[in-house]
Amino acid sequence: MRQVLVAVLVFTLVLPTFAGVAAAQSQQRLGGTVVVQEGETVSGFTAYAGRVVVSGRVEGDLTVFGGRVVIEEGATVTGRVRAFGGSVVVAGSTGGNTVTYAGHVEVTETGRVGGSFGAVAGSTVLAGTVGDDATTVSGTVTLAPSADIDGFLTYVGEFDDRGGAVSLGARHVSDLSLLPPLSGAGGVLFTLYLLVADLLAGSLLLYVFPAFANDAVETVGDQPERVAAAGAAAIVGVPIAAALAALTIIGLPLALAGLVTYVVLLWVGSIYGRYLLGAGVLSYTTREDRYLALLVGVLVMAVLSLVPLVGDFVRLLLVVAGLGSVTLGLYVAYESVGDRRARQSTDAL
Repeated sequence: MRQVLVAVLVFTLVLPTFAGVAAAQSQQRLGGTVVVQEGETVSGFTAYAGRVVVSGRVEGDLTVFGGRVVIEEGATVTGRVRAFGGSVVVAGSTGGNTVTYAGHVEVTETGRVGGSFGAVAGSTVLAGTVGDDATTVSGTVTLAPSADIDGFLTYVGEFDDRGGAVSLGARHVSDLSLLPPLSGAGGVLFTLYLLVADLLAGSLLLYVFPAFANDAVETVGDQPERVAAAGAAAIVGVPIAAALAALTIIGLPLALAGLVTYVVLLWVGSIYGRYLLGAGVLSYTTREDRYLALLVGVLVMAVLSLVPLVGDFVRLLLVVAGLGSVTLGLYVAYESVGDRRARQSTDAL
């Protein structure tokens, strides 16, 4: 669930960038260094440069792709800001929402963000004023004594609270919930709903891809280390690829699609992991039934989930095994298509 919450936070930060980029395409600035001089007023634009410094006034939205991005003290951007860089510093004021992607992001004591603030970064420092909610996905998040956030501060990462003001309070992503808390009969019904959803989705997968289900069981039994490596590579590799793709305008839609695909693959992998668990249990009996194996795996995992730590550990193993099987299956399918095209080309000659 925590991975899903983090993905939702990232989507919340990524989605607004599309509108900002599209709106700024009419005016672009290219170069090693792009500077809006003090006393200068320009219309909103998109800049691609190694270094971007705003010392004057930008009327409208600003989108920046640079190694270092600085909105200096006294500078003003009347619209929204989208900044991508090795480091992003906001020491001036912005009129609209501000979203930043960088190794280091800082809103200094003189910085003022008129709307909401979002950061995806290695480290984030909030020392200025934010007129709405602030959301950060960072390795470290520092709330300086001079910070004043007029809303919630929602963060992912290590939080260093040095006494800044947050009107509605600071909260880690784990404190959030995509659904209202359920207890009693409601909690039982919701748990049953999730079990039924897994069983229906799994049954559909087994019906459509019966040969793959059989191959997955054999591969896990014969080459468990290969399956584990493929699963671990998929879990780590997809988010990294999405993050790298997000560094370019063309890659932003691909990054979003990759993150959505990642969440779906985690679910599918968890279903196949339960099926593999059930198949392993049935291997000690004389029964060989794919659908029964799925049912057994889902029920066993439901019971193990009641055991602290053990349930989480087994669930992780099953996701790795299931996702590894899916990854290897997709790779085999890709090779099969390539071989078929090669044969067709040879036949055509």
